[in-house]
Amino acid sequence: MNQLISPQSKSPFSPGLPALYSVAFLSGISLGLFNPFISTLMAQHQVDDVWIGANSTVYFIFIALGTPLVSKILRQIGLRRTMILGFALMGLSAPLFPLTNQLPLWFVIRAVMGFSCCLYLISGQTALNYFCNDSNRSIVNGLDALSFSLGFGMGPIIGSVFYEISPQITFSLGSLLVLSGIAVVLVGLPEKVIDFQRPQIKVFKKLILPLQGAFAYGFSVATLVSLYPVYLLGKNYGVEQIGYTFAVFIAGGLLATIPVTHLADKFGKLKVLGTTVFIVVLSLVGLSLVENQVVTQIFAFIAGASMSPVFPLSLALIGAKLSRDKLPSGTVLFTGTYSAGCTAGPLLSSVVMQVFSDRYIFSLMLILFVIFLLKLIKTIKKMGLKFHYY
Repeated sequence: MNQLISPQSKSPFSPGLPALYSVAFLSGISLGLFNPFISTLMAQHQVDDVWIGANSTVYFIFIALGTPLVSKILRQIGLRRTMILGFALMGLSAPLFPLTNQLPLWFVIRAVMGFSCCLYLISGQTALNYFCNDSNRSIVNGLDALSFSLGFGMGPIIGSVFYEISPQITFSLGSLLVLSGIAVVLVGLPEKVIDFQRPQIKVFKKLILPLQGAFAYGFSVATLVSLYPVYLLGKNYGVEQIGYTFAVFIAGGLLATIPVTHLADKFGKLKVLGTTVFIVVLSLVGLSLVENQVVTQIFAFIAGASMSPVFPLSLALIGAKLSRDKLPSGTVLFTGTYSAGCTAGPLLSSVVMQVFSDRYIFSLMLILFVIFLLKLIKTIKKMGLKFHYY
């Protein structure tokens, strides 16, 4: 089997990396196109908010539960075949969703979609840590996150254009885009044997801070893509307006991710991460309070610009804190924690919306990011002069 890149390579476009950016882009397409319009479709069928949140939770819980299984699959069939299997399952299962209005079948389809996403998500993030090294880790993670955000942003736009014509067209087009990932993997991604170690307690203790960031980010993004359309429908937004509001959120992430990760290399990951999380808190407060559509989109842009870098910076901390032989364990923990956040977000937030009101959709996200911010501040102060190593 071929080695993916030389450990000494500093280029963010070394062999294999462009294919991984493409995989991230297609992962973003699948999340940004399927999830919001699944929620929209269910809402238009008069499904209760709690069931919509539960359906989304099934998607993310199968990502979380699939993590250890995918680790075994990776060892047995390798990176390329694992990614191909994920793209194939997603591409074949997603178009089935608008063909039925039976709630139990929707849950079964969503479970298959969740495991499919887990296959290419875990394999892609694991490979990313093998493709990069300490000299280019931040920019590689930034480009990967940018690719994901670009796909995530295009998903709602594509969906909003075709959904008014037919939901089936939207889901079929998304399926074709996802299936194109098979060609990307076959052409651009060399195979590599990944040496997995079982995650250890001492590895987990080293990663508490980035894992906290992964959970908060996953919780928030899953809540936004799953329940924010329902919230906006309640505010009399049309389907097209919902798509544009998501696009504004993603545009903020697209414009901010690379500059923020560059600043992290220059001034330190923790300080920059702390600043972005502080802005996330302010933007969520704004989204909770404003009613005007224009002001809402301004705060959505700020939220996207500040929230999107949280993921690559947290993932970069994983690589900075662990030796190369422990990177797979760290990546599995990171992805599992992110998936756990994705799982908890829609369900818990939908319960809060049901008990209190829709305007409290951001309350749990806000609490998580405030706790994360306080932990970051404490860590930065504690590290003192040692901070410059990060």
